Amino acid sequence: MVTQSGTLEVLNPVSQIAAELGEALPMPERPRALEGKRLGLYWNRKPGGIYALKRIESLLRQRFPGVEVFHFDSRRPIQKDVVEAIVAAKCDLVVGATAD
Repeated sequence: MVTQSGTLEVLNPVSQIAAELGEALPMPERPRALEGKRLGLYWNRKPGGIYALKRIESLLRQRFPGVEVFHFDSRRPIQKDVVEAIVAAKCDLVVGATAD
């Protein structure tokens, strides 16, 4: 419960889990365009998330010809081998989806 004189601390357990995966990767620069880029789509296997990713893929392929798409999935927390696969695929960016 929050009162007018109290404070509310919001914690994100996902970032804590990510920190446990090992050395943090530097944030890459955002690409200005996606033509010819490598796009990773990550689904955490929650019901409905795959439909959002399929729609995103469809829209991005229409808008940015030549975008190369890689699919990844893993239950939460994301498995270390999936993170390594995303890095190995040299994705320029990754879009993740959750749903319920």
